[in-house]
Amino acid sequence: MTAMPSNKPPSSNEWELPKLRASINFQDDWKDPVSGESIAHEFFDVKFYPYNPPGAPPIFAITSKKHVIICRITQNADSSTNPVEVLKLIRDDDENAANCSCCWSKDLETGQPWLCIAGADAKVKVYDVKEGKLVKTLVGHGGGINDLVTSPLVPSLIASCSDDTTVRLWSLLPIHSAQPCMFILGGDAHIWDLLSISFHDTGRYLLSAGHDQTINLWTIPPCPKDHVTHPQVIHYPHFSTKEIHNSLVDCVSFFGDLILSRACWEETIVLWSISGFSSSSPSAPSPSSSSHPSPHPSPSPSPPLLLPDDDDDENPPPTTLPLETAPTTFDPSKLTRSAFWQAADLSPATRPSYFTRLVQFKTVDCKGQFYLRFKVLHARGKHPVLAFCNAKNKFMFWDLSRLGSWNRFKQEVKEADKEGDPVQRPGWMPARKAPRKTAAMDTAAAAAAATATATGRASGRLGTGTSTSPDPETLLSAAAAAAAASAGGSAAGSGAGSGRPGSSSRERPGSRGSTATTATATAATATAATATAAAAAAAAAGTANRPPAIGLGGYTQKQIDEWNDQCDITDSHNEIKPHKTVMVDGKGQHFVGRQVAWSPEGDWCVVVGNSNRAMIFQRWGK
Repeated sequence: MTAMPSNKPPSSNEWELPKLRASINFQDDWKDPVSGESIAHEFFDVKFYPYNPPGAPPIFAITSKKHVIICRITQNADSSTNPVEVLKLIRDDDENAANCSCCWSKDLETGQPWLCIAGADAKVKVYDVKEGKLVKTLVGHGGGINDLVTSPLVPSLIASCSDDTTVRLWSLLPIHSAQPCMFILGGDAHIWDLLSISFHDTGRYLLSAGHDQTINLWTIPPCPKDHVTHPQVIHYPHFSTKEIHNSLVDCVSFFGDLILSRACWEETIVLWSISGFSSSSPSAPSPSSSSHPSPHPSPSPSPPLLLPDDDDDENPPPTTLPLETAPTTFDPSKLTRSAFWQAADLSPATRPSYFTRLVQFKTVDCKGQFYLRFKVLHARGKHPVLAFCNAKNKFMFWDLSRLGSWNRFKQEVKEADKEGDPVQRPGWMPARKAPRKTAAMDTAAAAAAATATATGRASGRLGTGTSTSPDPETLLSAAAAAAAASAGGSAAGSGAGSGRPGSSSRERPGSRGSTATTATATAATATAATATAAAAAAAAAGTANRPPAIGLGGYTQKQIDEWNDQCDITDSHNEIKPHKTVMVDGKGQHFVGRQVAWSPEGDWCVVVGNSNRAMIFQRWGK
């Protein structure tokens, strides 16, 4: 007996993925500062304000070259009404301004929301959003700034990365007004323009990536509480690799202690881990652990994928790693260097790799485009959802909880096969449905029934053909019986028909070789004629009208294959297809998604891109 999943409906809509709610466009009068000509307008960044109380209408900022637009989303029951309200427009009148990034902060004394913007002029400008006034300007980078992020623990600490190959961390506290730059992450860690940075949830680690295809993990010391005269320069990251991607890396992000990254000429987003890295580890790695060259990872089974646990409140506070434990010998022949890997006593042939590739998410139509950035929703109590937009109007979503639930479901069904116990299906899986009958299928079924009746008369028996019911459970039981009969050899003639479930009538369901000697010539002729007609009817119906093959848990094999394509993580080389894809009208051109942002509670997703266009997606709409 085969275990079947329960058809009980999901208890909640936790598995719901975003639906397109609205599209908004803005006009822009920006002109090229050299030629004076109008050029293509784009939104490059979008960020939600993270400091609102739960339940408050979410507020987000969109950045273009010369403007910042502050918007609020209001929940309303009328789906035809645009839920976005523009609160304020801030214009950067600096002649050389061409902004492409932003991040939120706030005045810790007054609570006033601040927005930081930056771009080609190498300046970080901090605005009081309510007043629309420039509060301060941070200067120090020697090239254009391509990304800004705020510390998740300290709203007054922001980081910027630049074409000058460095990352700078800035304090917005009044005590640091004379010297706001606290740290410079530089040295020889990067040799080309930087494009992306990301803070760890603890605020103690930071990732950087860029044109040199290098991804670095830095340990951030505690921010000084007093005035400083010079920024502290950190020359070496605690982890550095060029082996994840083969081209420039334009987006990198922490996902718990795991890492997500993508590269320009690769149509995948890679989820990977650093061996030995744990943000909650009470001990720091020894300096000697970084003295070994990187092994080239060989194909081997990946370890179990453990996604971050949002409900774990028992982890101790993170320990900052001493800066002196970072690998300090720059050797171009070492594609990966790590201070987290403690296996000094192992030989290169037996020691583990510095990192492990876990999952690859397939993103089509991206080659040749860079500055395409994804975003993963990682909020407590919510499923983690990865969102990305390619260069040709496709918005892609992956619910990362499906990956584990699908593999658990397959295992539970296999384990329950012997007992026949029902298995509760994951909430995202639809209830099993019988395939819809078509006229052609009815014709083929009638012909098969006629054949079975005629054959039954010839053998002196009626109704011995296999069931033509499209019900998955019936077909699955029939398939099991047919398999048992086939295994029994000549014993098959005692009970089961020779036709396999879902096959055409060419196999004459119900015919039995052991009874053919008792048939008369007339009956045999009639049987042959009927069988010929049935075969012709089945051929006319076509293979598309056959009842589908049945796979795991009573679902069609086609559906099982589709879910495997979307959720199977047993092989890290597989490219996981999106769980949902939304196509939009590009209005005469391809929409190129530059940045994605999630509201703090995960019910809204905003994607911005070319033509100064923003797409608003909603979950759990009322």
